[in-house]
Amino acid sequence: MYNSSTTYKNDILNTINGIHNPTKLFGKRILITGATGLLGGFLVDVLLMLNRYQGYNISVWALGRSRERLESRFISHLSDDNLNFLIQDVTEPIEVDEEFDYIFHFAGDGYPEAFAIRPVETMTPALFGTYHLLRKARKNKECVFLMVSTGEIYGVVSSSKPIKEEEYGYVDIGKTRSCYPSSKRAAETMCAAFGEEYGCNTIIARLSHVYGGCTSNKDNRATAQFLECAAKGEDIILHSAGLQLRSYTYVADAVLGILVTVLSGKNGEAYNVANPKSRVTISEFARVTAEVGGVDCIFDCELDGNSTPISYAVLDTEKIEKLGYVARYSIEAGIRNSLLIQREVGNG
Repeated sequence: MYNSSTTYKNDILNTINGIHNPTKLFGKRILITGATGLLGGFLVDVLLMLNRYQGYNISVWALGRSRERLESRFISHLSDDNLNFLIQDVTEPIEVDEEFDYIFHFAGDGYPEAFAIRPVETMTPALFGTYHLLRKARKNKECVFLMVSTGEIYGVVSSSKPIKEEEYGYVDIGKTRSCYPSSKRAAETMCAAFGEEYGCNTIIARLSHVYGGCTSNKDNRATAQFLECAAKGEDIILHSAGLQLRSYTYVADAVLGILVTVLSGKNGEAYNVANPKSRVTISEFARVTAEVGGVDCIFDCELDGNSTPISYAVLDTEKIEKLGYVARYSIEAGIRNSLLIQREVGNG
């Protein structure tokens, strides 16, 4: 449905133009979990556009629990023979006979409301989903498994420098809020274990805070709420001081980083995916969104909206930049495109 947006289609083309060695994808069979989500859906559209305009003949398998949601998300591709739907829960064994050349594991809820009310269901896609997908990847020795992880695995760090891939802070494993980073840490270790014991080709993309105009309506992260308000012409209200400092990455840059990682990265390695020029506080993100959207930004701190113990989440990007990754969207450009997309598809 997002292909009705000119802005969205331009973002897809911009991402394609940033891939240095896309020919590795030619004729490949690719499974994408979490295909109706912000990142998974964007990647599906990138691959299908490679087919449409450059004849890549990629066979795309989009995994999701609801056929209705898959058909709605990819309504403009329903007649495409290269798009296949796999309807199941990712926590169940992958029974389809197809052998995949690449598996991208996006599935899972990464927003605070899920952590609070569905902590078990937050953990299972990372734990059981990763296990079943790696078992599937093991059947094809050439298959590359890309685990989409998170900068939250670093936990609370004492340093004020951007966090490198080998640096880890504290995660309180006794807190329910830790369901997300703890399960992602375990999933990364599972990738390492399958690589060591079975020779699986695994690679990790640790994402910073990703935002965009095609976010699920279930997503209650602050950035998603800010964008929704601005798209509707409503004032943005902050219920905390919003002093947490974050690396933010527009979805087009995030998917480009994921593709650079899987196509040029080293087997068994982890790479931070972030925009080094988009490091702002939550309140600054809200202020820029309000400014771009033509609404006001109002502070109402009677309620404390800080649900995370992590006040500093700035990721070092030197490692992925050595692979040739260059983020293309400033914080202003990413927010502007997000609002345009929401308005162009009628969500605003």
